Amino acid sequence: MIDFKKIINYKLFISICIIFSVIMFFLIILMLLKPNVIILGNKLEQVEIYTKYKDKGIIATIFGKDITSEVQIYNNVNANKLGTYKVIYNVPYLKKVPFAKFNTYNRIVNIVDNIKPEIKLNGDVNYKQSYKTTFIEPGFSAIDNCDGDITSKVITSKETINDTCFKIIYKVTDSSKNEQILERIVNIVDDIKPELKLVGSNIVNIQLGVNYAEQGATAYDDKDGNLTSKIIITGKVNTQKEGQYILTYTVTDNSLNTATITRIVNITIPGNNISGTIYLTFDDGPSANITPHILDILKQKNVKATFFVLNYGTVNEYLIKRIVNEGHTIAIHGYSHVYREIYTSVDVFMNNFISLQNKIKNSTGVTTTILRFPGGSSNTVSRFNPGIMTKLTNEVLNKGFHYFDWNITSGDAGEVKTKEAVYKNVIRGLSKDKENVVLMHDFSGNYKTLYALENIIDYGNNNGYIFDKITESTPMVHHKVVN
Repeated sequence: MIDFKKIINYKLFISICIIFSVIMFFLIILMLLKPNVIILGNKLEQVEIYTKYKDKGIIATIFGKDITSEVQIYNNVNANKLGTYKVIYNVPYLKKVPFAKFNTYNRIVNIVDNIKPEIKLNGDVNYKQSYKTTFIEPGFSAIDNCDGDITSKVITSKETINDTCFKIIYKVTDSSKNEQILERIVNIVDDIKPELKLVGSNIVNIQLGVNYAEQGATAYDDKDGNLTSKIIITGKVNTQKEGQYILTYTVTDNSLNTATITRIVNITIPGNNISGTIYLTFDDGPSANITPHILDILKQKNVKATFFVLNYGTVNEYLIKRIVNEGHTIAIHGYSHVYREIYTSVDVFMNNFISLQNKIKNSTGVTTTILRFPGGSSNTVSRFNPGIMTKLTNEVLNKGFHYFDWNITSGDAGEVKTKEAVYKNVIRGLSKDKENVVLMHDFSGNYKTLYALENIIDYGNNNGYIFDKITESTPMVHHKVVN
């Protein structure tokens, strides 16, 4: 009996084997026909952002035939944008077989940022800072090739190296984690000159044949202390020959900061007057907004002047001390400037004068005997008390005081309104044939005189004049007393 089930199973088996054989045949054909592909360069590439990317391509052959030109390349790499990109190569084969036209190959391209940000420091990398000041950051900036300005992301820190040196560390990180570090070395230095002061006047007038007694100078340095013994004096004075001699005083501290000051010695023939001297005088101060700036200019120009002061409060006492400490003459204008009060009698005026004289001594240790009458000795505002100025001028001279009027007025008390007018009034009155006593004021708000002062000094220096302060030995300049 025939087993039809077995016959059917056998036929099925044979069919499956045939189908499998056919499939394997075609697979083997496909494998044999698969192109030979060489990817040039690396299959995984890293490219710096903003760098032009050029793909190296591939080489494809099949049965020894070069089919590279038939390869389809899909390249979407954007070298101006960070990210991961894929270059796709579709290599054709079995074009007539609709289900197997291409083999696909890939290259991975990473656009990366490996460049550190750039930090720029304003000022010197090796920075010098005076020991008397605190460190002020000169500034910095940070630029990144991708992120742009990242100055706000800079972190600074300070690291001490030793007592005279520290460093500032600047650190910044961009969005790609690239880190940049820069350092500034700060050296703390002594760049302050010693304070050098003349003992006595900066201008000395003596007669021919009279011995010159050198009074010397003093020097003090904040770091090194008293340097007076290290002062070197250059220049010589020949008292047997008429002329002007300049002595130069120089001192150098241990940090090689050098200070210099000069003294002028005029040797004159007996009977001849010293000509061309300018005595700058300032009345009605001190004031907080004018006097300090006048003192600054005088210090810068190395000029000494005379200040006829009024009564002052505690707030301005430092200005009285500064006038004396910087070598100027402190003189008296009056405890009060009210004419109706001070010119009532000789006793009232002298009390007014002596009250301020005592106050100045308490502030500075100086007993000044130099004064200027409010309104000048020729004033007419005192005529309510006939003859008072004649009595007062005699009184102060008899008691050994020295009073000074002026022979040049700046007009700054109200006659003129501009710095140009003050300047013109002063230089117009200068003469080489007299002692030039210039009346100016340092009362509050007198900016016209403040702004004219430097030009007045420059004019005097450029035209052969010398500047001096009034002392007890200065020839007195007096007006004609009319009361």
